[in-house]
Amino acid sequence: MSGPFCYVGTWKIREGQVELARKMLAEHADFTETNEPRLIAFNFYIDEANRRGCVVQVHPDAESMAFHMELLNEHAAGSLGWLESIEHEQYFGRRSDRLNELLAPWETDDFPVTNVPDHVAGFTRTTVR
Repeated sequence: MSGPFCYVGTWKIREGQVELARKMLAEHADFTETNEPRLIAFNFYIDEANRRGCVVQVHPDAESMAFHMELLNEHAAGSLGWLESIEHEQYFGRRSDRLNELLAPWETDDFPVTNVPDHVAGFTRTTVR
């Protein structure tokens, strides 16, 4: 059964850079909303200590995530000065060859990556009743 492709990333924010992180993440969210109409959900969170951030993405498929990575490489690559380190990445859904190619430069042995490719059951609501 195919299903949506989801991504959750967790990273550490450089000491004293939370305001820059908030600004850059808001700009990136606006850019993404404008340029990625297929993306279902795209949300950033920052913890109470202002040192850890997370992104939660829900795509209709892996091709949408690949398109997102292509835009990220163009738009945000130079604006990550607030990012101290990536702590963990989680992928839910089968990754395409193209997506693996785009993710390769980002994935290192410095942090764990979890891949859970088999979507067993579930649903996605795009409107609330």
